[in-house]
Amino acid sequence: MRDEIVSYWCLTCAADSVRLSAVIRQLAAAQGAPPFEPHLTLGSLAAAADMSGIAESLSGLSLDPAGLDGTEAFMTSLFVRFNATQGLLAAREKMAQMPASHAGRTFDPHVSLCYGRPPPGSRSREDVQALLASPVRFDRLAAVLVTLPVSAHAQVAQWRIGQVWPF
Repeated sequence: MRDEIVSYWCLTCAADSVRLSAVIRQLAAAQGAPPFEPHLTLGSLAAAADMSGIAESLSGLSLDPAGLDGTEAFMTSLFVRFNATQGLLAAREKMAQMPASHAGRTFDPHVSLCYGRPPPGSRSREDVQALLASPVRFDRLAAVLVTLPVSAHAQVAQWRIGQVWPF
């Protein structure tokens, strides 16, 4: 069964977007997959909502990388995990309390680098390892319509950023 939700992404600031996007584009090209915007998924709702208050609470969000990780799951095959701040956890909790929240899985702050099986040697690449060297700053919250479950690159190619709230 397919389920449309609105996913809310914390988007990286321009400088950090450049370095993350370069890695994402290279890994996607090696997979024959579409690139995507670097983001940290704060949570999802069944319908669009005014997120201005939550966005404001994220002002100055900067997260320290905790390492690289990955799973066999399509959506979490290779990612940079981050140490959560109290402000990020509080924003996630506010969102989880909203009507029609899809806060089903445990919150694990991360930015995915690719979806699906990563190209061989991806974790040890110099540019991937370099992502662990400095904090990542976020400056906007964006709404993105997503059809679940996400299990194919064609779905990723359809993602479009909708409303954006600066913070």
